[in-house]
Amino acid sequence: MRLAEGTAWRPEQERVLYCMGNSSQHEHVYELLCEHPGAVLLHDAQLTGFFGWYAGRERPQDPLGRLVERVEGVYGTRIPPAELRTAPLDWQRRMELGIFMTAEVARHARRLLVHSAFAAEVAGREAALVRAEVPVTQLPFAMPRAVERARGAAAQPPLVVHMGAVSEEKGVGELIEAFGLLAREHAGVRLVVAGPADDGERERWQLHARECAPAADVAVLGRVSDARYAELLARADLAVQLRNAANGEASAAVTDCLAAGIPTVVTRIGWTGELPSAAVRHVDPHSSAPQLATAMSELLTDVRARAELSAGALAHARANSFERVAEAYLSALELD
Repeated sequence: MRLAEGTAWRPEQERVLYCMGNSSQHEHVYELLCEHPGAVLLHDAQLTGFFGWYAGRERPQDPLGRLVERVEGVYGTRIPPAELRTAPLDWQRRMELGIFMTAEVARHARRLLVHSAFAAEVAGREAALVRAEVPVTQLPFAMPRAVERARGAAAQPPLVVHMGAVSEEKGVGELIEAFGLLAREHAGVRLVVAGPADDGERERWQLHARECAPAADVAVLGRVSDARYAELLARADLAVQLRNAANGEASAAVTDCLAAGIPTVVTRIGWTGELPSAAVRHVDPHSSAPQLATAMSELLTDVRARAELSAGALAHARANSFERVAEAYLSALELD
């Protein structure tokens, strides 16, 4: 958190734990870390977005030039120079080349904490690029208190939800296309996409739904109130939380679904790919619309499978409660 104005920093009296993520909101985190090294929880193992933005703070007159310096300082010529200087790399190209820029944080960290084996591998590889001998510790991701009600038969008509931020990387397009096929088999089924999205993004996906699933009931709501969010979790018969790429982050939206006992479909990639099969239904990255529709249909019609997956989700949430994960943090920071 930010220090209150006028508050003095006393590193000799503090054990500092930073949380670093891939957005401009973490500017103060990075700057404090550079000045006062400490343990860092990596919300994302992919930090190219942050450093792309931060380059503009460092060199407003030439942000791309500053970013190029940073990238070449860590990765050398891994990116063809002409490509690097032309335009920012999109997320697909970054993943293809293995450009994460977590090394810039590893330089200053005394310990890196992550939530998945995928993120641990990325963090260790990035630290090695800058010869930072920093330990990497994998910890569970804390989950909300489980709502003790297992889901049985789906409602008629059923409700399918996607919770959390709305973007191409979250596989919203693929979900809508698959839902169009699902709606042909399940009369009245409804899809609600609820999560942060500006008006342009909402309109983009609503248009996609009109084009790819014209007969289906699809609502792209954008950000909703806490009460509406809780209502959707309580009423949902199925959640679909896809990823087209893994940035090493864990998803609070997925944990909300599991703690609510919702049968949930996730992509076998990164943190979601490491969730136990008893708690989620995995689909392969970039599954076709028919494959995804089949997985959704099975979980709407198979009462036993729904009940087992719901119970597994609740058990996983209980095993990874905030209380239990807090103890793991204390141990990792040698404070137990």
